[in-house]
Amino acid sequence: MSNSDLDQDFLDNQRRRLVDLKGELERLRDGLEEDQRQLEDQEDDLSEHDSGDMSHSIFDRELDATVEQTAEKRLHYVERALQKIEEGTYGVCEDTGEEIPKGRLEAVPEAIRTVEAQQRFELERRPPA
Repeated sequence: MSNSDLDQDFLDNQRRRLVDLKGELERLRDGLEEDQRQLEDQEDDLSEHDSGDMSHSIFDRELDATVEQTAEKRLHYVERALQKIEEGTYGVCEDTGEEIPKGRLEAVPEAIRTVEAQQRFELERRPPA
């Protein structure tokens, strides 16, 4: 099944956008991993840090972990969207089989679900409060 609203020029442009985005996300991930290694090296000698330094370091690590997790999740979507282009199913919702509107794909090229299906997916995956 394919999205009938998408022509080859659009798909080629989306592929280029996704490949560029994948490179950016991989560079971000690699930079965060390097930052993590540097933070660990700085924390090796705890005797040189006061509680303020340690609090700042913990905050930095938690922030980096959150950003890295978000980048990894988005990278997964980018890779799946590239796979869907190769399969001929780009622009078709993973869950419902409905066509993803072209405007959504222009705004979020890694979209693999319609807005409604993505909202349901996120609600189902959210841990209970």
